[in-house]
Amino acid sequence: MDDQQILLEEKVKNIHEQSEGSAGARTIATIATAQDMLLSRYRATRLMKRLGLVSCQQPKHLYKKTGNEYPDIPNHLNRQFDVVEPKKI
Repeated sequence: MDDQQILLEEKVKNIHEQSEGSAGARTIATIATAQDMLLSRYRATRLMKRLGLVSCQQPKHLYKKTGNEYPDIPNHLNRQFDVVEPKKI
């Protein structure tokens, strides 16, 4: 293996570690290219496979659903909510 390949693998490892394992091949390629080390996403994919790096995204937050969406609220004021005819002015 030549020195440039070793440097490239180290760069990919460092970028993956800095992203706390969330960066995929496309992100790693973009960051490496921005740091003046030309890298395509396809080559980044091959390097990640060789190094055993996997992108792990955080799961999205799921909101808890309520059991009863429309609780039965008593009509203490005896308001009429049923419309008999349109309002006339």
